[in-house]
Amino acid sequence: MEIVLTVRFLTRVEECTDYIALDHIPTAIKWAEGVFGHCQKLSDLPESGRIVPEFSRPEIRELIHGNNRLVYELKPKQIDMLTIWHKRQMLPDDPLKVG
Repeated sequence: MEIVLTVRFLTRVEECTDYIALDHIPTAIKWAEGVFGHCQKLSDLPESGRIVPEFSRPEIRELIHGNNRLVYELKPKQIDMLTIWHKRQMLPDDPLKVG
């Protein structure tokens, strides 16, 4: 299955990586590699993430990576990686406009 990395998702990866790098660059690199590793695994196991509890929609799912939630939309022929949220943040009402 094709994985689509949205602009919002890539922007969040960059923001989070930059923030982590302020303390320790190798940790930031390892974190980003882990994010993209999760994305690659979704290609083979698209339903491996749990349904996002706030939305209760089976197509909006998430994977947990450290303290972060990798939110994605499961479509018939692709997976759109939507955004990354810290686990303590509340997601907005519209899952397709998570930022």
